[in-house]
This record gives sequence, C-alpha cells and structure tokens, in this order.
Amino acid sequence: MDKTCSIVQDLLPLYEEDMLREETKEFVDGHLAQCAACRAELDALKADVKPAPFSAQPLRDLKRQLRRKKLTAVLLAVTLALTLATAGFAYLTAPQYLPYSETEWAISRSPSALADDGSAADGLSDLSGAESISVSLLVPVSGAEVTNTQDPNSGKTIYFITAWRTPLDTWRGAFDKTGGAPNTHSANDRTQREADALQGVLAKAESARTLFTLDAANCTAVCYSQNNGQDDVLLCGSMNGGIISLPRLALGYYALLSLALLITLGIAFFVCRRKKTGKALGYLALIPASYLAGHLLVKGFTTTSYQMQRDFSLIILAAALIYAAVMLAINLWRQKREKV
Repeated sequence: MDKTCSIVQDLLPLYEEDMLREETKEFVDGHLAQCAACRAELDALKADVKPAPFSAQPLRDLKRQLRRKKLTAVLLAVTLALTLATAGFAYLTAPQYLPYSETEWAISRSPSALADDGSAADGLSDLSGAESISVSLLVPVSGAEVTNTQDPNSGKTIYFITAWRTPLDTWRGAFDKTGGAPNTHSANDRTQREADALQGVLAKAESARTLFTLDAANCTAVCYSQNNGQDDVLLCGSMNGGIISLPRLALGYYALLSLALLITLGIAFFVCRRKKTGKALGYLALIPASYLAGHLLVKGFTTTSYQMQRDFSLIILAAALIYAAVMLAINLWRQKREKV
C-alpha cells in the first residue's frame, strides 16, 4: 500500500459522510477511479456502517410524566370542588331550631279522656288511660325528630320533640306564607276578606302533618326541646320541675385532641426533619391538621352539637377530602420539580 492509498483510506469515513471539502473530495474520487483496493475498502466501510438504533423510551417516559401530572391536577381540582361542596352542604342543611313561640301544635290522645259526667274532657294534662298520642305541627319545617328518656322519679317515659328549618329550604321559599294577607284592592269588600281568611285557614291546615304517634301506655309527659339554652316546653302530660336539652360536647374534645396531636407531631417533625422518620411524621401531622380544617369548614368555631352524628360525619368527610387535596398538591409540586 503506497502513501496515497493510506491517505485516501484515512479520508474514507469522512468521504462516506460527505464531510470533505470539494477539492479533497475530487482528489478521493480520482484515486478511487484508479485504485481497486481503496474501492474495496470503501465498499467494506459502507457495509459496516449501520444507523444508530432509535429508542422511543425517552418519549414514552415523557408522555407518561405529562399524563401523570395532568391526572394529578384533575384529581386535585375534583377534590377541592368536593371539599367546597361538602362545606356548602353542611351550611345549607344546618338545622336552625325553632323556638316554641314560632310553632303551633295540635295534640290529641286516643282514647279520648272523659269527664266525671261522661262528657269529653281535655285529657292532655293527665295521660293516664291513654294508649297513644298524636302530635301535629301546624307550621312547615325542614325536619323534626323525637327522643325519649326515663323520668328518674316516676320511672315513666318523657318524650322530647324538636323541629328545625334549614337555610336551603328558607332560600327556596319553602316557608313563605300563603293566603294569609287580604287583597289590598278589596279591603272594603267583606266577601273578599272572608274568602282570603278562609284561604289562609285552609292553607295552614293543609300544611299540618302528624309528626309522631307516640306510645302513651307508660308516658308521663311530651315536651318540645327548643335547643337554644331555654327550658323545654311541656306540650302535654305533667312532670315535676323544668328540663333543658343540652348539646353534645364531644366535638370540642375531638378538636382539642386533634390540636394536641398536631402540636406533638409538629414538634417531633421539627426535631427529626433531617432523618428518615421526619417525612412520615410530617404526613402524620397532616391528619389532625386536616380534621381541624374540616371542623372549621363544617362548624366554624362552634364546638357543641345537637346533631352529633350528622356533624361528625361531615367533619370526617371534609377532613378526608382536605387530606387528599394536600397530598395531591404535594405530589404535583414534586412532579413539577422533576427534571424531564
């Protein structure tokens, strides 16, 4: 192999990639036209040159990361929407208990009581001999319930009835009065006034409904619980002294327990933040923090409840949604920090 062939064969890789200057390329072309050995070397080089394999894995990884970020963002938005919906539901359906002055009752017993002369008597102060008591409310309400307890003195049953309205029903106009006011244009028309008055009476009677039929076989009294710190009102029967229905205090205890756990776990996280357990302690601290946030959304700063099961269930639901939203937000923040 002479010196020219050595030079040309060193230039063949660049020649194959078309990276030579025009003058050098013409030199190589002229030599290849005369040298069979260099042409064979060029053919061998072409046979050995293979395109670099293309890998789609980086694109798949990028697509997977983008899809995961999008899914996390959607789940976060849905969780926040559900949290706000829970708070709205808790407010709109919160019971607003009616004081006795805003209620009208119709109470009857079966069988009816008889006076000494055999005529019908009221029979609502003494329930002896009664088998059942029917209680009807003459004003529209959102809901009502009855509870009972045993009189420690007589051992007989005392029933407590309570009724409430909700902001949602009030906003919907479910309690608007109908037919109660006479037509001003017919104020001097006696017939029109009588018709309007009759319509009001019929409308009120139409709204009346029997709330409960109570077993009076061992009943001593039926009371209306106002749930506003005032004495319960005796509807029928008799009892010694007054009674006040008090709210449950458990929500306040749960809030204090959550606050104590949050402080304890927060201190532990601060101490162990550089250790492996610090991350786990941080996630654990989010649990009582979420409960406190859920309590604020559902009950505000109120720690008492007359409907413990309802309020506690809504607080737990709101806390779970808040915790999920925080975890999704942390996950989304970490995904954005990752290098694509």
